[in-house]
Amino acid sequence: MSGQSGDQSGGTSGGTSAPAAKVMKVSALAVPFLGFLGAIQGSAPNIASTALVGASKSLDMAGSTQALAASMQTLAIAATVITAGLVADRIGRRNLLLVALVVGAVGNLIVLASPAVGVYLLGQAVVGVGLGATYGAAFGFMKSVVKPEKLAGAMGLFTAAVMVFTLVLTFVGGTLASANWRTAYLLIPVMCAVAFVLTPLLLPRLPRVTGGSFDVVGQIVLGLGIVGVLYGFSQFATSLTSPRTLVPLVAGVVLLVAFVVWEGRYAGAFFPVALLRSPVFLGALCFGFVYNFGTAVSFLQLTNLWQYVNGITTSKAAIWQLPLLLSGIVAGVVTGRVMGRGLRNRTAGLVGGVTAAAGFVYLAIANGATSLVGFAPGMVLVGAGVVIAAVPFGNLILREAPARYLGPVSSSRTMFGQVFYTLGFALSTVAIDRLTRGGVVERLTAAGVPANQLGTGIDAVTAYAGQGTQPTTSLGKQALADAITSYGDAFRTTFLVAAAAILVLTLLATLLLRGGEGEPQPAHEDGAPLEHEPA
Repeated sequence: MSGQSGDQSGGTSGGTSAPAAKVMKVSALAVPFLGFLGAIQGSAPNIASTALVGASKSLDMAGSTQALAASMQTLAIAATVITAGLVADRIGRRNLLLVALVVGAVGNLIVLASPAVGVYLLGQAVVGVGLGATYGAAFGFMKSVVKPEKLAGAMGLFTAAVMVFTLVLTFVGGTLASANWRTAYLLIPVMCAVAFVLTPLLLPRLPRVTGGSFDVVGQIVLGLGIVGVLYGFSQFATSLTSPRTLVPLVAGVVLLVAFVVWEGRYAGAFFPVALLRSPVFLGALCFGFVYNFGTAVSFLQLTNLWQYVNGITTSKAAIWQLPLLLSGIVAGVVTGRVMGRGLRNRTAGLVGGVTAAAGFVYLAIANGATSLVGFAPGMVLVGAGVVIAAVPFGNLILREAPARYLGPVSSSRTMFGQVFYTLGFALSTVAIDRLTRGGVVERLTAAGVPANQLGTGIDAVTAYAGQGTQPTTSLGKQALADAITSYGDAFRTTFLVAAAAILVLTLLATLLLRGGEGEPQPAHEDGAPLEHEPA
């Protein structure tokens, strides 16, 4: 019956009035647990990145294969997460979550046992499908286990919980990887098993959405379009103009345009593309850019700066990142509580974007610092700012998600997040690399180095960046010294541009939301009320 609190088929698509809904009891631990589920997905690519060095040696990966291996989870997540949201609506979100946990665990075990590169890549793709669905289902659950007036506060707690658990799991996974890369892939299956047991205990059954189309054409076109765009982004570091970059990128954009046209005209569309004209939804995406783009640029490029210029080890770099992480955790909790007392999404997002931009400017100026103390103020600003923006990003998407399309719309947060993160990763890497190389060439030329020897100097810098090999020739040593100076200049320019981009998107979001934030859509068409169990 429609209106029952359970994963039974029920009329959420019919035009008749539903019977009175049963009360769904929700555990007080539901939101932190959903954060834990999100962290299982969040930590998996971090662990894979740490273990990739050992895996590439063991499986004899070529350089191009390493790049594909590093992005395989991202591609799989972005291509399938909205489909997973649709399936969650049809079979029940809790049921989908249980299946996704099993798939994610199996994917990690495939990677662990992989005898060859092909099996390794297959395993990473399975991990992406399973854990992307896990995160999407966990995020979508938020709308069902939290009352609308308390959603903003709960979103802050969810975000903070994701960060805390991601930090812990990443550290444990990295420790395991230092012993043997394969053992690192035992952690996520264990966490999936724990989550599998806790899910039925802490999360309620939810009504299904029935009667809609699976829109196979729309799903395929969207998946291929996202893969094309992300793969094109991933090739930016190799070349901005090569066919390997432009062909998938252009094809992906064309497919995404075709997807929007198809969904707008097809009566059985599985995604409400009219949301792409909603100022509230677009404002949410702007805040999502601040969060994901800002996180990618700051984490990656700060770590690279410390290793290449300051010469610190990977383990020490992880410790230096703590101000960035801890400030974000605190900011998530505080922002959620303040928004729960009435702070508007528009205001929170504006504060977050401005704070993050100020942090980027500080770090651009302080790029020559030689200690953690010199970087810490900027890191605290960036870490807090991007997470403050993350709260209205998630809150507004859930507010806008119609009950009939809750799964696809809520899962789109993950898809857009992957796109923004990959864009930040790729563009910042390309910018710093190109600016550094240009600076080295300019300085070597000014020092009188002949044009036919410039390539030798650049090769010495590349060898140091890739393998840590110190140059032995005088030209190589001079090139490396010039590269360190040029790297700092490139870092400063890139961070100032990132700050400008974040400010522009933040201001655009505030303009889009000037007319209000709309009325929150119900979680279920039967309007099932919520009742929390005593803590």
